[in-house]
Amino acid sequence: MRTTSLRRQLLFSHLALVGLMALVMLGAVLNFFRLGHSIDRILKDNYKSVIAAQDMKETLERQDSAATFFLAGQTHKARTQYEANWPRFEQALDIEAHNITERGEQELSEAIKQQFAAYRQATEALLYANPPMTTEQARAYYFSTLEPEFQRLKQSAQDVLALNQEAIVRADARAKVAADRASWMGVGITFGALLLAVVFARQAINASLTPLLALTQGAEEIGAGQLERRIELHRTDEIGTLAQAFNDMAQKLSAARQIEQQRLHRAEKMSDAALESLYDPVIVTDAEGHVVHLNHAAEGLFGAAESAVGLPVAQVVQEERIAAAIEHVVRQERVSAEEDESGFVSLPCEEAPRIYRLRATPMRDDDDRKTLLGAALVLEDVTHLRELDRLKTEFISVASHELRTPVTSLLLSAQLLKEETLGPLNEQQHMVVAAQREDLQRLDRLMRDLLDITRLESGVMPPHFEAISARELVATACDSVAAQVADKRIHLESDVSDELPAVRADRSQIICVLVNLLNNAVRHTPQGGHVWLKVQCQAQAHNGEVTFAVQDTGTGIPSDYLPRIFDRFVQVPGATRGGAGLGLSIAQTIIKAHGGEIEVTSVPGQGSTFEFTLHTNNGDD
Repeated sequence: MRTTSLRRQLLFSHLALVGLMALVMLGAVLNFFRLGHSIDRILKDNYKSVIAAQDMKETLERQDSAATFFLAGQTHKARTQYEANWPRFEQALDIEAHNITERGEQELSEAIKQQFAAYRQATEALLYANPPMTTEQARAYYFSTLEPEFQRLKQSAQDVLALNQEAIVRADARAKVAADRASWMGVGITFGALLLAVVFARQAINASLTPLLALTQGAEEIGAGQLERRIELHRTDEIGTLAQAFNDMAQKLSAARQIEQQRLHRAEKMSDAALESLYDPVIVTDAEGHVVHLNHAAEGLFGAAESAVGLPVAQVVQEERIAAAIEHVVRQERVSAEEDESGFVSLPCEEAPRIYRLRATPMRDDDDRKTLLGAALVLEDVTHLRELDRLKTEFISVASHELRTPVTSLLLSAQLLKEETLGPLNEQQHMVVAAQREDLQRLDRLMRDLLDITRLESGVMPPHFEAISARELVATACDSVAAQVADKRIHLESDVSDELPAVRADRSQIICVLVNLLNNAVRHTPQGGHVWLKVQCQAQAHNGEVTFAVQDTGTGIPSDYLPRIFDRFVQVPGATRGGAGLGLSIAQTIIKAHGGEIEVTSVPGQGSTFEFTLHTNNGDD
């Protein structure tokens, strides 16, 4: 019984509504039947008599016109028309005689029958007289005998027609009254049924929705977190079962929340312990850039966490690059981990200043991965690594500088041997000297590249900015590689607009970059290939950037080498060897020092395109 009670209530209420609907429809159908019966009676009782009376009048007039034809001397036409119409008159009279519906109609029908017999006899006496009447006799006979009979008979047919027409009018009036009565009755039945339906519907709604409203309110409170809430509905139907299910669910959720709170509390403790145990300082902020947590290592740099929590990170750290890294993460929701000098910061410590690498990353909600929760910044202590890097750079610089003197001396000796200044050489000796000279030249280029990159990274060779024409830079670079281009019969084309603004750059360093890119393009492009050097201006002419692009139709770069093509000593396997893999690294260092970016796109077998940007000169220099 517990699972059918509500169903029975709803079934009874719906059956009551269906019964009321059926009652309204039955009353409407009965009214339609009544109206239809009234109309059928009109058609059945009087319509035939009306048609018969009209036919009698029509055929009688044709018989009278037959007599007038006879008077006009058209005897044959008169007899033909008469013989065609008197049977039709009798047929219509027979229909009328067998469809008597109104009072006095029987007497009229018998009178018409007698009158037509006399009229027919008088008409035939005129048409078929033997011997035929003279014209004067026929005319006198027609006006004295035949026409009065015609008028009397026609009037009798008209009386039958009028009697049935009046009956039709009366029946139509009765039908209208019946229709009005049926309409009002239908309206009354409809309103009564509607009133009963409203009563039944209200009772059904109160019986079903009242407990559902209580159930909904309780469910909303449970959904809002009030898991101790219980729905009190003492019912044995489905709603009561649902209320009990909600109560059971709330009890289970309450137990699960307690377990989850304990687990979350334990996870928070573990997370805090993990952060506190880290050697590197960690700063955690919310989505607005306000400090949420400092670990123990960060407190040693920026003060106690209690006084820092809730403050903007810029007020706590007092270091612009740290605040800028946090702001970058919060605003752009992207990782901030620069590898150049902007990614390192020096902070004072008790013993000596320490150098840290900035690593900031956004924290997002695990559910949708779109909602930004805040940012976490880690300061990786790289003091010892920077010291090792400094020692390595100094060693490379010193070694390169010291090696250049003997290498130059060896190159000069090889040149003297090649020119046979010290005596003639045989063919094998020439080959040895040529190989020696080629290796010494490669070693000299390596020394130069090592010196350049160490000087650039150490800041010994900062860019000396000036306003330079892009066309001048392109022309100088193209002239520097003209010999290599001619040797390989490569088509070198430059595309530089005269309307390009001047760029803000170090002339020698940018020419070094262009020559390096052009040498690589020529080296990796087969004979007869093409190399293009294009320069374009982006954005506004005086506030934008100028893009330099070196494109070739060479062998291209495999996709797995593209991410690290600018690293030191990286060379693509199988490519034409001509350096130590430092040229692109030097080019990237120079472009970054100019505030630009250098990128590469390549398709193996189709060629490569290297692009870098320089800022236009704004007149500050």
